[in-house]
Amino acid sequence: MEQTNLVGNDVVQRAQAGDPEACREIIERLHQPMLGFIYRMLGPNYRDQMEDIAQDVFLKVFRSIERFEVERGVKFSTWVFTFTRNHCLDLMKKRRLKTISMSQAGEDATPRDFADEATRTPEQLAGSIEIGARIDAALASINPEQREVFELRERRGMEYTDIAKRMGVAEGTVKSRLHRARLALRELLADLAPSQRGPILAA
Repeated sequence: MEQTNLVGNDVVQRAQAGDPEACREIIERLHQPMLGFIYRMLGPNYRDQMEDIAQDVFLKVFRSIERFEVERGVKFSTWVFTFTRNHCLDLMKKRRLKTISMSQAGEDATPRDFADEATRTPEQLAGSIEIGARIDAALASINPEQREVFELRERRGMEYTDIAKRMGVAEGTVKSRLHRARLALRELLADLAPSQRGPILAA
C-alpha cells in the first residue's frame, strides 16, 4: 500500500519554528487517524478515554517536535504514531500491573498481544497508520446519518437509547443505520483483511 504523507515537511518545519497555525494543522490532520489507532491498540475498555489519550500524546509530540529531523526521510506521521504506540503500551502496562489475575483482565490485551505491539517495526507501524487513514476516509464517504450513528455508538460508546434521543428517531432506526453503516464500510474496505479492519468491521 502506498503511504500517504499526512503532514508535509513544510508544516512540520513551521511548527518547529513555533507557528501556532502549523500546530493546529498537524492536530487536524492526525486527530482522527490517531483516535482510530488508539482504539485498535487498546480496544473498547479505553473508548471513553480516547480523546484524553490523544491529547496527552499531542502534548508529548509538541514538547519533542524540535527533535524530529526532516532530512532523515522518516514520515512525520510515523514519528508521531511511534509516540502514540509507546504511550498506549505504557497504559497497557500500568493496567496490567493493577490486574490481580488474567481471569480478571476482561477485554484487556494478552501478554502475547502486548509483546507483538512492542516489537513492531517502523514499516509495520506506518502500515497501521495508513489503514487507519483508509478507514477514516471510508467513514467520511458514507451516508451522513449512518456515519453519525457509527461515530456515536462505536467511537463514543453511547447507548442506543441516548443516540435515538439525540437524533430524534426510534431506537430501531438507530440500529438499522448502524447496521447499514457497517455494511457500507465493509464494502469500501473489502480489500483489507478482517484483522486490519478491526473487530467492529470484521466480517
